[in-house]
Amino acid sequence: MKKIDLQRARPYVIVLVLFVAAAYVYFPPLFEGKIVQQPDISSWRAAANELIQHEEKTGEAAAWTNSMFGGMPSTMILARYKGNFLETAYRFLFLGPRPASYLILALVGFFLLMLALGVELRLAVAGAFAFGLCAYNFQIMMVGHNAKMVAIALMPMVLAASVHAFRGNRLAGATLFGVALAFEILANHPQITYYLAFIILFHGIAELARAWKEGKIASWLKTAALLVLAAGLAAGANVNHLWPAWEYGQQTMRGGSELAGDEKGKSGGLDKSYATSWSYGIDETMNLLIPDFKGGASAPFDEKSATYNTLARSNDPNAGRVFQRLGVYWGPQRFTAGPMYMGAVAVFLFLLGLLVVRGPAKWWIAGVSLLALLLGWGQHAALVSDFFHDHVPLYNKFRVPSMIFVLLQLTIPLLGFLALNAIFRQETGRRQTTKALKIATGIAAGACLLFTLFPSLAGQALKGWEETLPANLQRALQDDRRALLRADAFRSMAFILLAAGTVWLVVTKKMKAKTAAIAIAALVIVDAWTIDKRYLNNGHFKSEREFNAQYLPRAVDKAILQDKALDYRVIDLTTDPFNDSHPSYHHKNIGGYSAAKLQRYQDMIDYFIAPEVEAFSNDLQTGQTLAVARESLSRQKVLNMLNTKYVITNPTTPLENPSALGNAWFARDHEIVNTAREEIAALQRVDPARTAVIREQFAHLVRDRSLAPPAAGASVRRPSCAPGRLAYRSSTAGA
Repeated sequence: MKKIDLQRARPYVIVLVLFVAAAYVYFPPLFEGKIVQQPDISSWRAAANELIQHEEKTGEAAAWTNSMFGGMPSTMILARYKGNFLETAYRFLFLGPRPASYLILALVGFFLLMLALGVELRLAVAGAFAFGLCAYNFQIMMVGHNAKMVAIALMPMVLAASVHAFRGNRLAGATLFGVALAFEILANHPQITYYLAFIILFHGIAELARAWKEGKIASWLKTAALLVLAAGLAAGANVNHLWPAWEYGQQTMRGGSELAGDEKGKSGGLDKSYATSWSYGIDETMNLLIPDFKGGASAPFDEKSATYNTLARSNDPNAGRVFQRLGVYWGPQRFTAGPMYMGAVAVFLFLLGLLVVRGPAKWWIAGVSLLALLLGWGQHAALVSDFFHDHVPLYNKFRVPSMIFVLLQLTIPLLGFLALNAIFRQETGRRQTTKALKIATGIAAGACLLFTLFPSLAGQALKGWEETLPANLQRALQDDRRALLRADAFRSMAFILLAAGTVWLVVTKKMKAKTAAIAIAALVIVDAWTIDKRYLNNGHFKSEREFNAQYLPRAVDKAILQDKALDYRVIDLTTDPFNDSHPSYHHKNIGGYSAAKLQRYQDMIDYFIAPEVEAFSNDLQTGQTLAVARESLSRQKVLNMLNTKYVITNPTTPLENPSALGNAWFARDHEIVNTAREEIAALQRVDPARTAVIREQFAHLVRDRSLAPPAAGASVRRPSCAPGRLAYRSSTAGA
């Protein structure tokens, strides 16, 4: 009996070894102990440094940090939660160094989904590579969106459990569903989990249609009830971090602004224009098939390009600056880490699946794919986007509409390999298959051929502002970008024709299905692998020493750190102060980066801090003297209210601001206002050094109290300062 079990397990062990080998072959620097230089992880490490040092020194985790945005909760930076006993099993999923373990998890998850749907083992392996090697995965691993990558990797595992519950063992499937979903939630990327709910919902509806047709509604209801229960238990297992995150979220940009809701309360979600700022262009969607359709990533041209040579030959003294501003990407988004390339083979097979797959499976996969497209277009499909933003629960908590294309990287290979499985098992008639093959090949390869011959059909290959450039530079830009498009269009066409030819050989019985499955897998791997290397390759790996070098203090940092007082904050103008957390590694920073910063602070940035920084920078350019700088700072009342004692304008010497008000001070007067708008408007006209603005909801704290001006010599100081523990001591003769 044991021998039979081992024999049955052998193919799956081989597949697992293949997945592990593929992951480490892709990431050979891991054998040298190197790590990926991930910008977002670098930023997070700087933001979390104060919390990490505090925990190492005291052994306690703090719920507050002073190093970002003048102080904020640590909920989304470095929060420690106890009580989830699944965490040990969750960590087991990531044996071995990352990001190889992420890729292995993605491959295994989709492989299990394929098996749950009855796909032949070799095709299941090919499908797993189509999902795991999707270009977007490598782009987010490169920039450091680790939580997102894990959440994506776990999606097919959750769906596989749902499939097993409906088609296999109800109780076992629901149990696996609960565990997989608990892991998905534990990955801590709510937006991906939210999108996964669309897949589960569409799949459930498809199973309902199947149950209705077969007269098994009672069975469907029992399974659905168990899955709902399992989902509740999965959420309950994670309530230790879900609840604090939800409470905190109400006070962040995700919870909406009081200013938008005025007296009625908060607006209830992200501002619509901000939420849709990374909408995928409708024509840009061709990137799914042709990776460099819009130029690829926001990266500079190489020195062999016509653009570089045109600028090099020019006499423009700003040629270097212009070149840095130009890039190969020319789509509608502000910038991008790369295209949502799904693989030419996978997209071709998806089209084939639309023509040969029958039953509810095709319709739920096609339906969720269409929904993902429409929502991913965001502001370019405003009718759908606005409806979801205004009416669908929780949708307005999320931004970057293009992120929903992660559903396509699951649904495209899913339908494609279901189609291949049906064809290779001769479940479709030869005439039907031949016709479908011709149509799918004609559409996919035909589109690629069209753009190979006529790349100008994709547009003028210029961003709006680039139309002001000299004519010869515009032509060079267009030539370079169209060359990239033409090359990738031809490349995709070649892979499609090879895949179509392989399927045709099976249909005509000139190749065995098992051999064809291996050939398809090879095409998928070569297609995706070579594109993935554009976005994450050996050059992105650094030694730990090289990684940590970015945090070495500059001369200006060392000068500020000599100030041992506890009453100062810093703003660093040598970087983007509200999109870079590196200054937070050393200082109590009034800037930083967080996608979930407190909304009240964001309002302060929008209304006061950013305009004051701009005004100060303009003054500094006009008169570059210490007197001019200090006089300008004396007029920036909110920067002073935030106790901005040091301004960094160069890497060597800090500018000390004598007008900073300190951590706390005695106001001579106060003004009570009724609404949030009145509150922020009052700051525009009062002097915060003399007048405190108090919202009506807090007015009871000062009513019926004698608030005489402070006596001479009154003071407030901070005797101690630590994350989560701020102490103040006041001395005054008044009350």
